[in-house]
Amino acid sequence: MININLLPKALKRVREPGYWRVLAVAFPLLIAGVIVGIQYLTNQTITNLERDVRVREDQLALLQPFLAEQRDLQQRQQALRQLISIAEEVRRGRVVWTAEIAGLLELLPPRIDAATPSIDFRSLNMRSVYPPRSDPNRFEGASIMTEMSISGTVAGPETLARFVRSLETAQDFGVLFQNASRDGDTDLFTYNLTVGGFTGGAGGAP
Repeated sequence: MININLLPKALKRVREPGYWRVLAVAFPLLIAGVIVGIQYLTNQTITNLERDVRVREDQLALLQPFLAEQRDLQQRQQALRQLISIAEEVRRGRVVWTAEIAGLLELLPPRIDAATPSIDFRSLNMRSVYPPRSDPNRFEGASIMTEMSISGTVAGPETLARFVRSLETAQDFGVLFQNASRDGDTDLFTYNLTVGGFTGGAGGAP
């Protein structure tokens, strides 16, 4: 028997090939498989990384005592180097303090009488400056090797001014005037000075 379809072409049933049905089912399954595979690989990577981190942490914990000992040795080495450096500076920058003090005493103003000095030192702090240092704002830029902080009392501002001028004109010293004020109800004044010993002067290295 011969079947003839007399329907218009637009209304005719079209029989699609069977492989389209296979693709419609297989493609989502393929995508799902790829996603599952990627997820599995990601999980494995994370697991491996976490295992490596735990291994590294265990190794670090084992090394902590050795690292602590190394840090302690490094600190001791640094402290030793500082001590060696200080000893070297002391050795190279020795100061004959007796010469410094003797030179300073020679510049004191005359005594008021045999029992009363016109100026005294209540405090005298001395330090060596090594290597010698110069500052354009201190001691007129001269290089100093020693520095002394002096405080005490003086019979009057004129006596203090005379002492400061002696230090200013001295070959071996420079002076920075700090302050001066009356000592209570007495006729004395308290003062503070910073005196620098120049390189090659009384405070020079031997």
